[in-house]
Formats: sequence, structure tokens, C-alpha cells
Amino acid sequence: MGPRDFRRQVEKLRDWGYELASFGELATRASSGGAAGHAALTFDDGLVDNLETLAPLLVELETTATVFVVSGWLGRAHPAAPWTRIVTADELRELHTAGVEIGCHSATHADLSALPYDGALEELRTGKRELEDVLGAPVEVAAYPYGRAGPETVRACRAAGFRAACAVSARGSWDDPHFLPRQDMENGCTLLGLRLKRDDLYEPLMRFLPARAVRRVSRRVKVALG
Repeated sequence: MGPRDFRRQVEKLRDWGYELASFGELATRASSGGAAGHAALTFDDGLVDNLETLAPLLVELETTATVFVVSGWLGRAHPAAPWTRIVTADELRELHTAGVEIGCHSATHADLSALPYDGALEELRTGKRELEDVLGAPVEVAAYPYGRAGPETVRACRAAGFRAACAVSARGSWDDPHFLPRQDMENGCTLLGLRLKRDDLYEPLMRFLPARAVRRVSRRVKVALG
């Protein structure tokens, strides 16, 4: 998502009356039943553009965000996007100093739902410890790689010492702080898509073939119009 689309989506959320918060703040509000009217901006993996592009945008828009970082990838090319890389340890500290909340996205980005309890626990504990060693500060929230988490994954997350965690694609429950729902915003997602996600209508709608066709056409038109 480019800066222009990011600005438009933040502005739209505010037009709808949302107060933006870090994921940790949102989770705290959810635990007391006070999350309504709040939204958190979250980003996965820890790409260097979170420091170079996102952080200045957050200052410009006077808001905050949470970046979930894969601790074992620091300073390396992204495995699925080798043209970019993950922040270095120094850059991660700089991002944290800029006011961005740092969360854990595991140690190696393994599918935790495919691991036994002990394996998921080790991934989460290691990721938490390594990030805390870099930052010299607590890392209290997590996002499950690929958004996948079974009951044993959620149990491991609690045992690893996180106070909250999230899935993706609207999966999860506001009643469980370690399996909070989260909407993923892909590149090319329109304001209509944002509204549908806000109302928890996007995933049910996309199960129908005609809706998927409309989405593809919409994205192509958006690209053509620049």
C-alpha cells in the first residue's frame, strides 16, 4: 500500500469516528469491553519501509501503529520479497524510539498452528526474548504468522508471556485477548473494501464468485487510473 492510499484509509477511519491506537492499547480496551470506536494500524514482518516510509507518515498524521517483527529475520532480505529487507537491530530501535509499538511475529515465521505446543512455545518465547534483548524494553503483543493459530498455539502464546495476540481475516474473538480478530488490508484494497471489512462483510461476500470477479475488475481499473 502506497502513502496516498494509507492517508486516505486513515482519513476515512477518522471520518467514521474511529480513534486510532496501538494494538496493545486496543487489546487493553477490549479486555474491559471498551474497544468499540477504536482501531489499530498493524504491519507484519518488520520491513525497512516501516522505518523509512511508515514512521514519517505516522508523524504527519499524528497517530501510531504496531509492527510485528520476525526476530530471526533482522537485517536479512525478506524471503518472499527479496527486493526488500527487514530492519536491522539499530533500525528496530529507531522505529521503537519513533513511537511505534513493536510486537512479535515469532522467531522464524513458522506456521505455529502446524507445530505441537512445545514448538509453538519455543518460537514465541525465542521471538519475544530476542526482540526484548534488542530493544531493552518489554514486547507484550504478538501476531500469529499467516494468521493461523489453533487452541494449542493460543495456549502457548499465553505461556510465552504475551498479554494479547491477533489472527487475520476477521478470525478470532473479542472475548479472547490472545486470539483477537484482525482485518488484513492487501495492496489495492479500496475504500469500499475497507468499509466491508469494517462491517465484517468482506469475507462472507468474497465467498461468492461474482464478488471476487468485481474485486478483480475494481483493482485493474484502479491500476489503470494510476
